[in-house]
Amino acid sequence: MVSAPGDSLDAIESELAADIAVLASDGFEGRRPGTDGEAKTLRYLAQTWQAIGLESGTNDPAHPWFAPVALQLITPERFEARFFRGKRRIALPDGAIHLYTSGRRSLLERSPAVFVGREGENLDRSELAGRIAVMLWDHPRQAEQREALLEKGSAAVLAIVPDAAELTELAFWRSKGAYRLAETDDGAQLDGLLSQEGAEILLGAERFAALAAAARGESFRPVPLEIEARFEAVSLSREVRTHNLIARLPGKQPDAGTVLLLAHWDHFGRCAEGQGTDQICNGAVDNASGLAVLSAIARRLAQAPQLDRDVYFLATTAEEWGLLGVRAFAQDPPLPLETIVAALNIDTIAVAPRGGPVAIVGHGMTALDRDVERIIAKLERKPGDHQYANRYVRRQDGWALLQHDVPALMVSSAFADREAMEAYMRDRYHRAADADDAIQLGGAAEDVLLHLALVRHFASLDAYSVRAP
Repeated sequence: MVSAPGDSLDAIESELAADIAVLASDGFEGRRPGTDGEAKTLRYLAQTWQAIGLESGTNDPAHPWFAPVALQLITPERFEARFFRGKRRIALPDGAIHLYTSGRRSLLERSPAVFVGREGENLDRSELAGRIAVMLWDHPRQAEQREALLEKGSAAVLAIVPDAAELTELAFWRSKGAYRLAETDDGAQLDGLLSQEGAEILLGAERFAALAAAARGESFRPVPLEIEARFEAVSLSREVRTHNLIARLPGKQPDAGTVLLLAHWDHFGRCAEGQGTDQICNGAVDNASGLAVLSAIARRLAQAPQLDRDVYFLATTAEEWGLLGVRAFAQDPPLPLETIVAALNIDTIAVAPRGGPVAIVGHGMTALDRDVERIIAKLERKPGDHQYANRYVRRQDGWALLQHDVPALMVSSAFADREAMEAYMRDRYHRAADADDAIQLGGAAEDVLLHLALVRHFASLDAYSVRAP
């Protein structure tokens, strides 16, 4: 008989640390999809969950536990960029620009450029259609800005990266390729990186400085530039087979709806160049810590009295490449999505110490807030800055579920500690430094107990009486 896990914070911290040490070890090779690191990760998680007492949740006898996800790996092959001011061509030094396509080939013939600064979501399609959007890569929402500009119809997005070292790092990352769902046919997107030196050659140093300064103002609007560009980018493509891991803890009344807990298992694998350096991005915080919390919750629920509703546990693939695993789950779910009464995502949680506040990523976007806030108060936890936490809402798996009308939240001490989170994002996020010797488990242990209370609440017909269709 398996002994009951301890509920003291010290015991939970030790339990989390042990799981993270395995999942973030060099032996797991950074948990990149389609590698031996994936096989080791999923084998470890499946064996752990089976020992806990969970059942397969794929509801597919042909694929128990592991739900296949077909991806394409798009790797840059070559590019060409030509800039013009009128009839005069403007030459840039080697390494000043890098171009990428999300498809096999993208070609853009002499399109005009517009400087958008740090704007993206607030712009109209009429301001972007057919134009190259030139943005500043110097603010926390830079990735979301790029995606918004592409979604709103920009012919291409060119990001000016002021820091030369960051440009080198970004170009290295992009050289490793990116994944997309194999069945996706949403057209090739074209984007690139431009050094500040390149921007100053194209625009003039004084004008670039003036535009960058103007972009800080609240009344800033996009500025048409007097340059056009011809871009071509070509990529190689190959299929990668990866998997989501899905498990279930049966409830007394499975027709009464489901509570879903999820965390992504993937990271970036080998992510550094050179010899004599740590070349593996272990992803201890992002997201071995989320997986450890998921397993800690499962252990305690499995040894407690049976809940009314089913509880599903989902470990997703390829979150780091655009929430691809959860998107595949939502497109071909093992249960009707409308039966999910609450989805709780767990990501990047080993950041904050004990005793800190709790924030809701996705606050104001579902009908769950009031119930969650009551449970936070009942456990004598303090509410955090939900507005700050919502800056990250598009960067986590819950966002993809929200697009399918699934009530999804991320309830987290990590995203309530702004200072600690921003230090992590600055110094360790997506770097080899995100190792298990630099984690903070105090807040994560408290969040295990909080999530137990949340799951028990939403899985109880008496406490949460809403019934799924």
